[in-house]
Amino acid sequence: MEDKFYAKPFDPGYQKIDMCPNFCMLYYIENTELIECRTCGHAYYKPKTSRKITLVAHRKLIYFLITYKLQRLFMTLKIDKHMT
Repeated sequence: MEDKFYAKPFDPGYQKIDMCPNFCMLYYIENTELIECRTCGHAYYKPKTSRKITLVAHRKLIYFLITYKLQRLFMTLKIDKHMT
């Protein structure tokens, strides 16, 4: 009898990283504490309004983790047979 692989529902596996609105810097790892861009001097957060309490970044980069997706792809038995 064949072993069957039952996969979990697909998890997209991504990270959201804040970035400068002028595309010149990522606020990631050591730069998360900065309040303005090192290159152009643009503010990290949108200006506060009376309604919004939390700080919101101007732009967000969505980084898809391709390694996780490739591992999930090659874990299936049908694809595994074609790879050998």
